[in-house]
Amino acid sequence: MAKQDYARVIREARKNAGLSQEGLAARLGVSRNAVAGWETGHSRPDLDLIADLCHALQISTDHFFGRPASPAAQSRKALNLFASLKPDDRQVILWQMQALADHRREQLLEDVRHQLIPLYRNDLGAAAGFGAPLGDSSGEMIYLLRDPLTEQADEVITVSGRSMEPTFHDGDLVLVQHTGELHPGDLGIFLVDNEGFIKEYRKDGLHSHNPAYPVMTFNENQNVRCIGKVLGQVTPEQLPSSRQLQLMEEVSRTKRI
Repeated sequence: MAKQDYARVIREARKNAGLSQEGLAARLGVSRNAVAGWETGHSRPDLDLIADLCHALQISTDHFFGRPASPAAQSRKALNLFASLKPDDRQVILWQMQALADHRREQLLEDVRHQLIPLYRNDLGAAAGFGAPLGDSSGEMIYLLRDPLTEQADEVITVSGRSMEPTFHDGDLVLVQHTGELHPGDLGIFLVDNEGFIKEYRKDGLHSHNPAYPVMTFNENQNVRCIGKVLGQVTPEQLPSSRQLQLMEEVSRTKRI
């Protein structure tokens, strides 16, 4: 800081503290001319005087040196100001603070409600390998961060098996859009005689990405149906933070009430 910056801080803080130049000088054990020199910018206080000077001026050293106030310093200032108020004024401030806190809370809840999208996670919806009975599936409702893919998805399915490696591995979560139409090369969820599979659709059958698994072909007596299109794998970037999940749970509780 330049001398003029020190001068302004000392002069303004002294007046705010209700001190004269003589009064400040007496508290610090210096002459009035020394204080006057500080306030005009002709000189600076010695470093060993800074702590006592700040105490006398009722300011923090952060404020004196032009640094942003620490949260602790801001809290102390707020408490000191609050303590200086009359009881009725304190109650008004408390009401205002509560109203601001409630408003901020509502904003946070509204923001997280728009950031997250609920999707059902199906544990046994499709197998990359041997089929899994869809009728015996189980799962839960989960939340993912909203993006162009999750907005298109209707559910999340857990991959089981190794036939789609290296594209998908056992336990991976995939985003699925419910549709009965696929184009060659699309990845889909298929129901074959009540068993679910995740495969790549081609005109000659359903293909695995693991070459160890044969192409699945069907005869006219088999019941084959497309459940949906695989949009992609759930990525870490689509997973919400624990704080976002906590706020979303609060939104859900509010709706239930």
